[in-house]
Amino acid sequence: MPPVEALLKTMLDEKLVDKVLGAKVDKDITQVKPEAIDKSENVKDMNMPAFVAFNFAKMDSASKFLHKSMGGGLNSKVGLFARPCDMRAIVELHKRRQVNLDNLITIGIEEYGQIEQKSLKKFLTDKKIDPAKISSVRITGPDKVQMTVDGKAQEFTFDASIQICRNCSNCRNKHVGNADIKASFLSGDVILSPMTRKGLDVMEKAGKLLDYSESSFDSDAILKEMEARGRAKQQEDIAEFRKKTPEQKMAALGSCTACGICIRACPVCFCVDCVLMNKRKAKKIDQYMFQLSRIAHIADTCVQCGKCDANCPKNLPLNIYFNDIAMQLEEKFGYASGRSIDEIPPRANVADMRIRYRKH
Repeated sequence: MPPVEALLKTMLDEKLVDKVLGAKVDKDITQVKPEAIDKSENVKDMNMPAFVAFNFAKMDSASKFLHKSMGGGLNSKVGLFARPCDMRAIVELHKRRQVNLDNLITIGIEEYGQIEQKSLKKFLTDKKIDPAKISSVRITGPDKVQMTVDGKAQEFTFDASIQICRNCSNCRNKHVGNADIKASFLSGDVILSPMTRKGLDVMEKAGKLLDYSESSFDSDAILKEMEARGRAKQQEDIAEFRKKTPEQKMAALGSCTACGICIRACPVCFCVDCVLMNKRKAKKIDQYMFQLSRIAHIADTCVQCGKCDANCPKNLPLNIYFNDIAMQLEEKFGYASGRSIDEIPPRANVADMRIRYRKH
């Protein structure tokens, strides 16, 4: 049994959790959907390399599904796997009492990034590849992906036709944080590392399902290199963005239809009664105020996952607005969303607010 699946099965067999997050291929391997599993016999090979390559389809994400469909671990114990940005979202949701990290056993996924879905369909059409005939996929490096099509392995280099999505390529937070176990998909084999005592216990109990061997693979060097490259790219994009006039920045939001897909895709949006969607339905807000209000609303909560940017039907450059704010929060306050459960968001820091009020 593949390693991540073996860990999830063990969590259920040993009654460490009540349910686990699963992944199932939908129409084809490029469409992976989340599911909740409460019986260990239902944990089968979930084709984790496909999840790593494509993530959950459309607006789904591990953190969003945990919160919306699995109760967030508030009243039950949950085992799950999560990308680095999902782990950051879980931390932010924990701070806001939407999930309970104490009731979770988390497997953090080390990865190169996910393939951009909007260009994937055209790429497969141009290459005359039927997605239903792709049996396996694996990102083999920061610039290559390997697919098995009709039983034949084919390797493709990332370029304008197929590429890592925008927020993954300029990500500056590739390391997995706050997880119990780290599962690295950066080499040919999946490499597991315990990060907490809870994670070590699961790995020891899963020993009978896992074929352990010691590895000297150094993922840290790869991740640091990707983070440096991502930070440089992000700084370059932000520098260009800051040169724009306020009118130009506003104009870039002009094609927004206030459809709400960005809200539904966001893993840290959790308001039960959304004021923005209510105002949109009542036609009391235009597209500019819709986006500006949303940006302001989650400014110090955004974990830069890129789900809003990747799913926007109008291709609004939402990532640059949030990345600019995240960079300024780090520069001015030393704060990064999702880094630690002990870090208080600047706008929620009462002590700092009192200082600012005294100054004024």
